[in-house]
Amino acid sequence: MIRGVAAAAGLGLLYVLTLASTDPVDLVMGTVVGGALLLALGNRLRPARTSDVGTITSRIAWFPVLIGAILFDVLVGTWDVALRVLHLRPVDRPGIIRVPIGARSERGIAVSALATTLSPGSVFVEVDHERGDLLLHLIDASDPDASRARLQRFYDRYQRRVFP
Repeated sequence: MIRGVAAAAGLGLLYVLTLASTDPVDLVMGTVVGGALLLALGNRLRPARTSDVGTITSRIAWFPVLIGAILFDVLVGTWDVALRVLHLRPVDRPGIIRVPIGARSERGIAVSALATTLSPGSVFVEVDHERGDLLLHLIDASDPDASRARLQRFYDRYQRRVFP
């Protein structure tokens, strides 16, 4: 109970910092909204219980590496899309590919979807829980196996250490 109140107060503080406000009403509003979100989301905010999740210290240490890898992927995607827009690289085979979810937790699926969509040239479409796949639209889906391998390699090297 005390942790929940402290977490809600922390979200309220984050809210007033975002607004650059010193108004106590904003702090109360942020705390109430933060508390409501904590109640609504419940167990989804609890850490994953998988064996490959490192300690909080190792996850924090790997977070900047993950952000750097995402930014590099954004840079590569931006360059690729720019070449296609300038007609220096053809747009032959755009399409949707299926990427196995594998060992990803619900949070890991969300982070994979976000990281993929941040990079130009790829967009998360949906999760097919029945088949255990993520559906992604790529500007170049000419080699789906290579794309799946690249995305799995990104997950294994960077994301799994922070958001399994």
